[in-house]
Amino acid sequence: MEKIWSYFIQLGHNMWRDEWSRVEFNGPAQTQVTGRYKPEMYTDRAVWRQVIDFLPESGFNMVVIDIGEGLLYESHPELSVKGAWTREELCRELARMRAMGLEPIPKLNFSAYHDAWLGEYSRMLGTQRYYEVVADLIDEVCDIFDDPRFFHLGLDEEYIPDHRKGVTVIRCADLWYHDLYFYMKCLEKHNVRPWVWSDPNRRTKDTYFKRMPHECIQSEAHYERVTPRDENGVFSGAGGLQGMVDLARHGYDQIPCVSTWACHQNIAQIIQFFEDEGMADEHLLGFLTAPWHPTDREGLYTLLNDAHRNKYARRMFESLHPEE
Repeated sequence: MEKIWSYFIQLGHNMWRDEWSRVEFNGPAQTQVTGRYKPEMYTDRAVWRQVIDFLPESGFNMVVIDIGEGLLYESHPELSVKGAWTREELCRELARMRAMGLEPIPKLNFSAYHDAWLGEYSRMLGTQRYYEVVADLIDEVCDIFDDPRFFHLGLDEEYIPDHRKGVTVIRCADLWYHDLYFYMKCLEKHNVRPWVWSDPNRRTKDTYFKRMPHECIQSEAHYERVTPRDENGVFSGAGGLQGMVDLARHGYDQIPCVSTWACHQNIAQIIQFFEDEGMADEHLLGFLTAPWHPTDREGLYTLLNDAHRNKYARRMFESLHPEE
């Protein structure tokens, strides 16, 4: 079976911003310094098109779209910013991607650390209203994407308190898993497979592997250089190398996330890591390349650079696995 070679692109960007300061925004410079919510569209349409057009020749066959506030939702238009794409515009772009051989996959980040895009609902975790809104959004996005094969739910870094906000909302273990199962139930109606970031397993391994369903595709991330095991035989440090190993041992399907964010050789090194650890098997569904930059003019060459490096990394992998 052909591996997935996916590219992560941001339509919205307020997943990393402070919704409380929405009315205090004073321009891009302040946004970069303080992380303030931007009530206008980040994405430059010309840059988006240039990047997407570059993906097929770079070896990609899938695009994961982080939607956030970048779509004018029919169910909840109050979440959208000025200049957000309409449903019709996004549908046209999805059709264009498919014609290019790219499979579009939606992402809505429901992590309580990355949900400024949800506006006031981000402070309603655990309430009936929150679940109603979430169900509406998942249904609408699944409909727009014609019930996609996968749906990325985010759910990363929720253990990190965000002291920039006027209020910090982070779920404890039971509520986190309760909500994960709720999101999954919403997707089950559409026969769509859930996909999540896997970094919670680094802090609560026993609980994670007991309660995380194997139905969920896992994306652990490591953006630094690949380093050897420590004296205890584990891959230590802040990255996700040991998490990738643990996921493989527990039989989860993985799409590890790679990036040049901290190391330009990262993509090829992670591929080699899976080879060296004997994990390049049927549970390795593919790789996800994430430049981690808004889709704007300033980030154009960062976005293209990550895509370009994937071309050679894929060639390396396929030289080792010609049947893939």
